[in-house]
Amino acid sequence: MTKERKIKIALCWCFVAVCMIIIFYYSSQVASVSSETSEGWITRILKTFGINLSTHFIRKTAHALEFFGLCFAFNLAYRFTFGYFCPLISFLSTMFYASTDEIHQLFVEGRACRAYDLFVDGCGAAV
Repeated sequence: MTKERKIKIALCWCFVAVCMIIIFYYSSQVASVSSETSEGWITRILKTFGINLSTHFIRKTAHALEFFGLCFAFNLAYRFTFGYFCPLISFLSTMFYASTDEIHQLFVEGRACRAYDLFVDGCGAAV
């Protein structure tokens, strides 16, 4: 294995780790703080562009995009590590992390483990 390939593999797995850290950080926020923060800037953006959308819809879309990013990162990492495309393994890895994320939220004030959120995560990963 060449040094260049080792660097690519390391960078891809760092990308996976960064995605996981970002998801963990946002999942660790107390529900009231998370809602206050995101609804504040979402409302400002929507008003600026004159868009009338539910903040709930925007938040769930952002949730799906987080897991799309994680699945994309897994795809890259597995591709460079094993030399071939592994979409099913990437999806399953993402869903495993999504499951642990939902369990983690049981221990965060104001948060809950919801099957609906896992479904949203899965939709993002499947894209």
